[in-house]
Amino acid sequence: MYVSDTKTAAERLDLQDAPTGANVMLVEPFDSVVFDRSWKQAGVAYAALSQVATDLLTAPGRGPEIAKELISWMQTNEQTWRIAA
Repeated sequence: MYVSDTKTAAERLDLQDAPTGANVMLVEPFDSVVFDRSWKQAGVAYAALSQVATDLLTAPGRGPEIAKELISWMQTNEQTWRIAA
């Protein structure tokens, strides 16, 4: 998740540090481009799928594998995700 303050976000979300096997990553972006084409639904903010795929390609662990699956889905369902974005 992109947040403006990782420490505050971790506290509010009651997250614990995990040296390995983490399932949540909090990141303070160095550029606001990560928020381009984001959207909100039911009070939850979502990043653009293109941004998610880009981030997963350089993520640790299974990130690149998940990115390839997401990109494959995006290619097959382009009409769906482009309309929603």
